Amino acid sequence: MELRHLRYFCAVADLGTFRNASQHLHVSQSAISEQIGDLEREIGGPLLDRTQRRARLTPQGELFLAEARKTLLASERAVDVTRRSLKGEVGTLAIGFFLWGAGGFFARLIREYRKLHPQIRVSLYEMHTWVQMDALLSGKIDIGFTRPLEPPFDRSLRAELLYTDPVVVALPVDHPLAGESVPVSALAGEPFVMCERSITPALFDGILSLCSKAGYSPQIVNTSTSWPGVLTLVESGEGIAMVPSGVRYLRTPGITFATIKPETTHIGISIAWNPENENPIQRDFLALVRANKSTIQRTGGS
Repeated sequence: MELRHLRYFCAVADLGTFRNASQHLHVSQSAISEQIGDLEREIGGPLLDRTQRRARLTPQGELFLAEARKTLLASERAVDVTRRSLKGEVGTLAIGFFLWGAGGFFARLIREYRKLHPQIRVSLYEMHTWVQMDALLSGKIDIGFTRPLEPPFDRSLRAELLYTDPVVVALPVDHPLAGESVPVSALAGEPFVMCERSITPALFDGILSLCSKAGYSPQIVNTSTSWPGVLTLVESGEGIAMVPSGVRYLRTPGITFATIKPETTHIGISIAWNPENENPIQRDFLALVRANKSTIQRTGGS
């Protein structure tokens, strides 16, 4: 059974005669009659009473008309949804992010995108950066707010740097060095809490290099696998910690943050995607991020 048969039948039922249906559809009366005849033979019984001047529906035709209209409406909706999907107007968008890298800009971008594209279902997933890489490759997420790509992912994925996050020092609020700025050399005698190197190798090595240039090796007394864990250790008096400034969004009442002089160590925040899975929805979101990029950089991700 073809959709054309249903359209012809509904036209005759709605307009009352084959002639009216022919003029409305711009199809010959004989073609319409033939197609409806094929439909009736396929069903096994008459749908129209042709003995009168106007084509009237049989009881079976009444039942068939209601279902035919549902089918035609469903087919039209399927075409409309597919066309809108090809234009990026409907569908889904899965976004990965890590908490300290999702500054104030992240929530604003998501809200703006949802306002611009209300028919897109946006799903947000908090995940470590290395988990995001696998999720981008597998297609679990479409976009990742992550660190700059490193081998081997830089060969398969694409990324754009949004901004660089300076490293600051997290201190207990009653620490003698608590203040607006701390020379890196002043931290030489402090016990250090670090995020494990396996979690942030570039930052771990950057902190060691920063201390080395100041003439000392940090006394690492404890490590954690997460930034909230690092902050908890600092608040508990375990030591001080050099952290990306974005970690301030995880601030607890017992911790204060101070800038480090000289401000030479940063960690990048990027937006990443898999070019093999690129689609109109993804491209629209990337365009929105790029339109806001200068603001994100000027405010340091705030």
